[in-house]
Amino acid sequence: MNDDDEPRWHDGDPPERGPSAPPTLRFDPFATALGVFFGVAIPIVVVGYTRPAGSNGAIIAIGIVVGLLAAVIAGIWVAHRGGRVWRGRQF
Repeated sequence: MNDDDEPRWHDGDPPERGPSAPPTLRFDPFATALGVFFGVAIPIVVVGYTRPAGSNGAIIAIGIVVGLLAAVIAGIWVAHRGGRVWRGRQF
């Protein structure tokens, strides 16, 4: 069997460059940190505001602190990996 026997519809690996190449997914560390902050802090802050017993400043402060901590960790992690979250093969 040689190269001429291979069917024409056979897909090999995609090219690394050009219009047929898969896009490289790179994430901005600041945007990732901002999204993580809002995703973590907003639900906790809303619970602190909408309690039946009235708003609770401690719950709101805890939500903001936990959100900031998660955001910093996520931003540093994405920056450390060069914006690439998944280093394996892209499907």
